[in-house]
Amino acid sequence: MSVSREYVTFLLDQLAPLGEVQTRRMFGCVALFQAGRMFALVDGDAQLYIKADDQNRERFIAEGFPPFTYITTRRSGGQQEVTLGYYRIAEELVEDNQAFVRWAHEGLAAAMRAPVKKPRKTSRKSGKMA
Repeated sequence: MSVSREYVTFLLDQLAPLGEVQTRRMFGCVALFQAGRMFALVDGDAQLYIKADDQNRERFIAEGFPPFTYITTRRSGGQQEVTLGYYRIAEELVEDNQAFVRWAHEGLAAAMRAPVKKPRKTSRKSGKMA
């Protein structure tokens, strides 16, 4: 299942108090960015997850928000559950604009505290240009 455009538009409308928020589709999810920093994601079931870090993770856990997890296949053939630093907020909070914006601020703060990742180097084929 994929996230509908209508739902993404609803989220962006709810997040308008934050300023410009960009979206990018990634691996069946929609990632939410501000100033180039990913602070939230929406999975294929339209569940919203907000970024957390060491400074605010306990707030998410105290609210009972579960972390974003997925199953991956190891090179050895076994499967492994991977947990990311994003926590699913309750759907009623997404619909409550003030509460949603407060939680989004938590995610933005965590995203801004995260180190900036260097872009991957791309390999070039050596050879002569014709």
